[in-house]
Amino acid sequence: MQQKEIQQLPPQATPQQMKTIIFIENLDQGISEDYLYRKFKEVGEIQSLKITKDKTTQKSKGQAFITFAHPDSAEEARKKFNNQVFIRNIIRVKPYFNYHIADKKANIFINNLPEDADILELEQEFSRFGTVLSVDIHRDVQGKQLNYGYVQFEKKEDADNLIKRIANHPITHKGKLLKLEQFKAQSERKVESSSIYLRAFAKPLPQKYWEQDKVVRAIEYAWSLIIKDYLSRQGDQVKDCFVKIDQHTRQPWTMISFETSEQAKYNLDICEQQRKHPCINSGAHHALELIIKHGPPVNSDASEAFTIAEITQAFKEMAQDHNDTFKGESENFFYNMVYSKHLNPDDRLILVQNIKDDVSKDVIQEFLSRFGKVIRLTIRKTKNPKFQVQQCFVHYQTLEDSKRARSEIYDENNEEISKKKKEIFKDGHVMMNILLSKTMRKEFKEVKKQSQSIFQNPGGRQLLQPPFGGPLPMMPPQMPFPPGQGMRQMPIRGGRGPFPNIRNQVARPIPINKQIIQPPPKVVQTQSYTQEFSDYTLVQSRMEEFLKIPVVDQRNVLGNLLFQKVFDVVKDKESTKKVVGMLIDPSQFEIGDILNMFEDSQELQTYIDDGLSLIKDETQK
Repeated sequence: MQQKEIQQLPPQATPQQMKTIIFIENLDQGISEDYLYRKFKEVGEIQSLKITKDKTTQKSKGQAFITFAHPDSAEEARKKFNNQVFIRNIIRVKPYFNYHIADKKANIFINNLPEDADILELEQEFSRFGTVLSVDIHRDVQGKQLNYGYVQFEKKEDADNLIKRIANHPITHKGKLLKLEQFKAQSERKVESSSIYLRAFAKPLPQKYWEQDKVVRAIEYAWSLIIKDYLSRQGDQVKDCFVKIDQHTRQPWTMISFETSEQAKYNLDICEQQRKHPCINSGAHHALELIIKHGPPVNSDASEAFTIAEITQAFKEMAQDHNDTFKGESENFFYNMVYSKHLNPDDRLILVQNIKDDVSKDVIQEFLSRFGKVIRLTIRKTKNPKFQVQQCFVHYQTLEDSKRARSEIYDENNEEISKKKKEIFKDGHVMMNILLSKTMRKEFKEVKKQSQSIFQNPGGRQLLQPPFGGPLPMMPPQMPFPPGQGMRQMPIRGGRGPFPNIRNQVARPIPINKQIIQPPPKVVQTQSYTQEFSDYTLVQSRMEEFLKIPVVDQRNVLGNLLFQKVFDVVKDKESTKKVVGMLIDPSQFEIGDILNMFEDSQELQTYIDDGLSLIKDETQK
């Protein structure tokens, strides 16, 4: 290929230019630009071609852009090469458009897509409503299509018309009714939710009915009618109600959208108080009456999904069965507001740590169930079995159950619970807290690194202390501490890491106790304890005994053990002494904070780097 044929895309491509460009994903790293050129020139003249590469390694990112001379060639390339195998990978060929200049209000979120959804067919369908710039179906890490995606129109008016159109004329694709709504930015989605999610709200569907597709479809449809009928009679305005029977548990779940968040919150409170919802307390007779009243739903080809005659016998049998699914009785009923799971923690989901390695799931479930209804419990090993052998996730049915568990488990006056804790947890110490979402855990880790600042330099000169920044969210402590000796809350501080930049700062007393801060203690080895706890594994295995020795000796032991870890990085004995002196300073770090340094090598490395930087700055003054 000639060099001129390999060039960058136009930085600001017009809508007409974008029609000539295709975007390719999931390329094998062994594919070259010459290889792509030979393949794609079959469909038309190529003006430019570029495989995107990592700036550091210069390896292919598995993506490429090709610009053709004519839009028809780009369209033909998509039809011919999309989902074809190139060397080892199935490639995906999409139209290109500049997401940054696209109108976000002209973007539509698509849900409930079938597994075999076809992008080209969807484009053709949506093109009836306006100019479509792109249709994208999201995929998982294995490349499998998920059930949702987006369609980007050129104009907001076209997107608005589509949303209005589906209110009376729904769109189906390969037999599935598509759920469409206008795209919302993350900041908008964080607004109070107006939808609730109810899972496993009825007993499992008997196998004989599960094997009848039309009966299953009728039951799902009947549930949606029952729920909407009940809520409307209560004065609630229901925008949508989607019901599906889970293929694994054979239990129904539903997503109910209300007009206002207040209505959603009110109905969620009912679930909290009653451990069920009246809207799911019905019967097969009533379900059949509603189906007859409203008529069966229709398929994408306008035919009926089932006839009344085809499902009547099954519904009559269910009405005579004491396990009638429409009674809405369930032992594992679960409910929640529909929030983004990455941003909002569920207060009923608790992380329990420090479980002995020989404790079975049945034993821990029996213990945790005494505080409330447990609807799910999962035990898993940690990545660092030397530190915490086992941990479990327990999901209580109500918030009150969760609160009771977190309160009563820590009640040292209850002898029976204290006895069980010694049987189940290492040294009898329980570590439990609400499980934060992944995003919140990441945010907390960054805040924690900034909060654990060291305010004194190796020479003992006091540094400027920024004002208190408010309480921080607390995560479960990383080691079992006696009452009053967990991780402390520290003020949020600026700077690039745990050690603040001390240039141009004026020393002043800390306003809290107005006492002169003494230089950090030196690493003094208390002979008996340093020999007794000569290795960190001994501290771990004998944690209860370690925490009973005087705090000053605990610091000396940990300082002695930290010395070698720091020296391996610093390679200088004097600098190592200064850094370790900072790390065991009682005015800056609790014992729990120091113990965490042994488990989080990245955190310790950050402290070492910033400590050395602080020492260097002081030396240069």
